[in-house]
Amino acid sequence: MVDSPVGGECKLTDMPSSFAIGDFSRATHLTVKTLRHYHETGLLEPAHIDPQTGYRRYTTDQIPVAQIIRRFRDLDMPLNEIRAVLSAPDVQTRNDLIAAHLKRLENDLARTQSAVASLRNLLAHPAPAADIGRRKADARQAVLRAIQSEALVDELRLRLDRKAATERDQPSFRPGATIDATF
Repeated sequence: MVDSPVGGECKLTDMPSSFAIGDFSRATHLTVKTLRHYHETGLLEPAHIDPQTGYRRYTTDQIPVAQIIRRFRDLDMPLNEIRAVLSAPDVQTRNDLIAAHLKRLENDLARTQSAVASLRNLLAHPAPAADIGRRKADARQAVLRAIQSEALVDELRLRLDRKAATERDQPSFRPGATIDATF
């Protein structure tokens, strides 16, 4: 660590081997609240917890891991996937996990681009305004029309069903064809 006193001369000082949570927060650019959450979920546990005060302490060895976690979070990777990446048994498994996240981001991007194109099309070619208005109608007449329409649909369905049944029951007959029938 570099210490710059008022006189302008620089002195190198040793970096502490462990940090209180606030100092570790500043060193890693992760909030104290985030570090507590990562501890609770087991993603980044403190190196030591004081049994009497509950204060968390982190080591300098944990800084690179914290930076990796922060970077993956910046890339919208969920915590459980970050945990899997950090605990991957080999490089190929780690890369496969990262590639899967990349594929999800690409799919999300494609959906977003499609939505953007659709919105631009709507802005470029607005639909004509619909003529929506009110009119007075006799309630009884409207109900009768709706009932008649429904009855007409039911009648059409019944006729189509009868026609289909009749055609299914009729033998197909072609002029000049022989029919083998036993009476």
